[in-house]
Amino acid sequence: MIGARRDDGVTLEPPSANEPLLKVEDLSIEYRVGAGTFQAVRDVSFELYPGRVLGIVGETGCGKSTLAHAIPRLLPEPPAKIRSGKIIYQGVDLAQVPKWKIPRVRGTGVGMVFQEPINSLNPSFRIYSQVVESIRVRRMRDAGKMPSFQPGPQAFDYSRRPQLSTAEAMAHPLTPVLPSGIRDRGPPPIPKQLREEVLEALRLVRINDPETILGLYPHELSGGMRQRVMIAMALSQRPTLLIADEPTSALDVTIQAQVLSLMKELMEEVKTSILFISHDLGVIAEMADEVGVMYAGHLVELGPVDEVFGHPGHPYTRALLDSVPTRYKDDGPLPSLGGNVPNLSRLPPGCPFHTRCPIAEAPCSVSPGPLLEILPGRPPGIQHRAACLYPERVEARP
Repeated sequence: MIGARRDDGVTLEPPSANEPLLKVEDLSIEYRVGAGTFQAVRDVSFELYPGRVLGIVGETGCGKSTLAHAIPRLLPEPPAKIRSGKIIYQGVDLAQVPKWKIPRVRGTGVGMVFQEPINSLNPSFRIYSQVVESIRVRRMRDAGKMPSFQPGPQAFDYSRRPQLSTAEAMAHPLTPVLPSGIRDRGPPPIPKQLREEVLEALRLVRINDPETILGLYPHELSGGMRQRVMIAMALSQRPTLLIADEPTSALDVTIQAQVLSLMKELMEEVKTSILFISHDLGVIAEMADEVGVMYAGHLVELGPVDEVFGHPGHPYTRALLDSVPTRYKDDGPLPSLGGNVPNLSRLPPGCPFHTRCPIAEAPCSVSPGPLLEILPGRPPGIQHRAACLYPERVEARP
């Protein structure tokens, strides 16, 4: 995919370490439903550089998954709508690319590891069939037999594929019916070259017995094994950007630690950048180089993970860190944050956190709210930003 020619004759070159692989500028996304218009993401901006891990953290409903799904344009449009902003991947604004062209960037450009592997893997197909599909797509794109991301002048319109009518879909059998006298004897013979490539992908994610896994169905695997298969499918297409949407939230602590360790090792092996979405501060501290904190659709703090967690510049970040239990805590209940997340269809003016903020003043409720700005007093070269009018009071609080 990298180095392919665009429709306008421009060649896509691999970004250097000094140029962002992904640049999101003032992105705003809303959902228009019967109950009103919900502003899920508002004016979010960040950059992700090659070989880096950017973590996005926040409580449930803050817009993390909407942001992650918007990058490869996986949101249902409608009801979702990109109201404004840019999603610049390798110099191309994906927000302006026609919807039928977007499948070209998925997989071999932007890979995705979803939150629930049991809902993402097809229960009707064996593991081999699902992994080999990703490999075949990548090989066909590399060979020029299948449209890649903005290749030469001939456009391929995915919308021209025949669509079943409602009556045909209802009449179509849900499971394949074999002719009488024929029994399912397992998967068909596997070409040796493809088999070896599938086994290599499964070994890459540290599956000890990949030969046995090939013929199994998703329900026959544990949660950790299914998540490893999902990671293998994503990495087998060799993406330059991998989006991991809470990949460990459904796993127990032991398997979670194994998957996190695996992803850190794989990042070094396959040389990919990762956008890691999570609500777990410990997971983000383990995985990320930089971290962004989201609240009510806003990015309220952004910077190096050690700087943000060690010296928070926004009261919401401070409240999240204070609520993390320590191993030896025995002096009463954990600190909690009073109030509720505001209704995204009726956000308050000014800073969206001011109704719950312990250091809020009158200017905090005046629109427009504070913007992400570099915090004063930080070491030279540290790009630590927070959207707060009184960041000095955050660290001063006991």
